[in-house]
Amino acid sequence: MENLVIMAYGAEEFSLKKVAIKEITTKEITTKEIRAKENMTNKFKTNKLTSVRPLVAAVTTTITAAAIMLSAFTGFSITASAEGLGAVSINSATIAGENVVVNISASDLPASDDGVYYLFAEKPYQTAPAGNPVATAAVGPSASFSFPLAYQTESSHLYDKFQVAVRQGGSFISVTGARYITNPEALATASPARKNNGKKGLILDGAKIGNGNNEAVQLGVQQGAYNLNLCDVIGGDCSASYNYNGNTYYFDSSYLSQYDHAVRTSTSQGMGMTLVLLDPYAGGEEYLISPYSRSGLGKCSYYMMNTSEDQGLEALEAAVSFLAARYNGQNGFGQVDNWVIGNEVNAKTVWNWTNVADQMTYAQLYADSVRVCYNAIKSRNVNAYVCISVDQNWTHIHNAGYYSARSMIEAVNACITAQGNIDWCLAEHPYNYPMTWTSFWTPQNAAMVRHDINTPFITMENIDALTDYMCQPVMLNTKGAVRPILLTEVGYSSSQGEPAQASAIVYAYQRAMTNRYINMIVFNRQTDSAAEIAQGLPVGLTRADGSRKMAFDYYQQMNGPNAQNYINAAAQYMGISDWGAAMHAR
Repeated sequence: MENLVIMAYGAEEFSLKKVAIKEITTKEITTKEIRAKENMTNKFKTNKLTSVRPLVAAVTTTITAAAIMLSAFTGFSITASAEGLGAVSINSATIAGENVVVNISASDLPASDDGVYYLFAEKPYQTAPAGNPVATAAVGPSASFSFPLAYQTESSHLYDKFQVAVRQGGSFISVTGARYITNPEALATASPARKNNGKKGLILDGAKIGNGNNEAVQLGVQQGAYNLNLCDVIGGDCSASYNYNGNTYYFDSSYLSQYDHAVRTSTSQGMGMTLVLLDPYAGGEEYLISPYSRSGLGKCSYYMMNTSEDQGLEALEAAVSFLAARYNGQNGFGQVDNWVIGNEVNAKTVWNWTNVADQMTYAQLYADSVRVCYNAIKSRNVNAYVCISVDQNWTHIHNAGYYSARSMIEAVNACITAQGNIDWCLAEHPYNYPMTWTSFWTPQNAAMVRHDINTPFITMENIDALTDYMCQPVMLNTKGAVRPILLTEVGYSSSQGEPAQASAIVYAYQRAMTNRYINMIVFNRQTDSAAEIAQGLPVGLTRADGSRKMAFDYYQQMNGPNAQNYINAAAQYMGISDWGAAMHAR
């Protein structure tokens, strides 16, 4: 989905980072027209901008709880106490019919002026109880609050977090951490069957989608992937409207029609579809970007989504709800089964630029984005997957602007679990180390690609280490199952020869097929990109002129009736005598 550019890594080694080159359906989209500030009010009925709340205070409680979760990995422990606050916990916050029900328990009762628990509903960015409580209950060892969800009104609580306070000295004092609603799917009217026709995926070439071109069908693509930039669809010609929470929001029909074409055509061809939601910068739409990212405008391809201000938060809620409803398979626009929130977010300074140094604070910001998107999507499609995205730098830290993928997963999981666990999924990009090395079955440095969960890098050679890690109890979903693992981007260059690329694709596919925890493997890409070719990285199945490489034939045939012939050819090229043992099956 992005083009690759070689950058210096250390003194001698080289790795690759990616520069975004947008792909679209039937034509290239140029840079988004900069819109005048005065036109922004046409996009959203509500166009207020609140001041940024101090983030550190907002996440202190969450970080404490999250750090306790992280102790399972890191070995440190935290003891917390506060005189007079007791020991009160929110056990659940769920939708029940038209109401929200919040249940709490207390092993030690807090001091209280009036013997009353007060339940507050807060926005993700709020740091403490504010406004009026939404419900009350008598102080005791347990309590249950019930109040209207107010769904699809300006007072909707779908995206709110809830916190319990008591009065002490005439002021409201929080006695619990925050908790979000964990069952937004209770609101969904759509539950389309997922298109689980197979694991064989491809990042699609927009110019080859439909319009008489059946190349994806000829290739037997079972899972298609595509990028969607939020700034493309918001506002613009304002000819598509959407009523949401009592307001009318406007979207760009010219851009939407191209995304519609991609999703509808791919769905009609039997593919499952994955959309990657991205937040690049477009002039006049800075409010879509987190205030903690705006100092980096122009430094990065994508930025943190804005959940820290009312205008950005409301825009994100409306846009993702609109897209999830549009692509739920019941409206004639096609079906999206998987939504990826951001791209390789552990690579903070390249793919999710944010001017925040502390990893837990950064993880909380991203977790807030995931939570908003999760509630928007799951409230429109029960069966959709919502994924966090990381790259192949597993325990390795590429540079000071990066976090390792594993530590990012742990931090985000800790933040989400502390505030109400949900069934997020994992989108992993297991590129080679280094990324120019196509023959990944023989690592250039075996110490960097090991079959254990502490390996520096995750590639398709040691993908079993990733799934072993995700099988740990602390990483399981709310039902006690291994979270779905989607390999949403991995590619192999033909610069080392077409047999190497073709064999790599067959081998990687077979590694995915013999690992029951992997839902799909999406190869980058259908057609060579000029920018990638300039860097010696032609990873497409076809050349830019449309001619086919050996990889086209291998990809097409690797799951067909003649698949064994292609497996044998790959094994012979790779020098693998025991194919079964090489799979490290799981």
